[in-house]
Amino acid sequence: MPDGCLICDSEKHALARACPRCKKILDRIETRKAADGTARRISKEARLRALQESWRDGAFHCHYTDVRLVTDPQRWRDHRDHRYLTFEHQKPGDEESVVVACALVNRMKTDLSDRQFRAFVTELAKTFAGGAFDERVFPEGKQPLPGEAP
Repeated sequence: MPDGCLICDSEKHALARACPRCKKILDRIETRKAADGTARRISKEARLRALQESWRDGAFHCHYTDVRLVTDPQRWRDHRDHRYLTFEHQKPGDEESVVVACALVNRMKTDLSDRQFRAFVTELAKTFAGGAFDERVFPEGKQPLPGEAP
């Protein structure tokens, strides 16, 4: 068994797999419900992979923005920091597609797949530069995204 935390390589108890900080993140309780009202299933393995992939330079980083994330739960409860570490599903409802993302991006992306989110944000940025918004990127399920087959 490795000497350090399996996520960040920090010091940990000899019998533990993760340091106290990473264990607290891995052990977060999922309070949201699935679409059918039942308890939402989580994959600790997928969340472990997401944390490992996001850890570098002594911090967790957002999958989408690469910003350093905050892990202090007090900052989340007070809604003071949009950089708080969250688990985000690249495919809504698919626990195996989970990545680490900042709270702000996670709230923005809530019901969009990774591809839909990227297309929408790209079109939105075009309007800020004076361009036109391609309405096909709205996730209404009626038209394919640009570059997709109907």
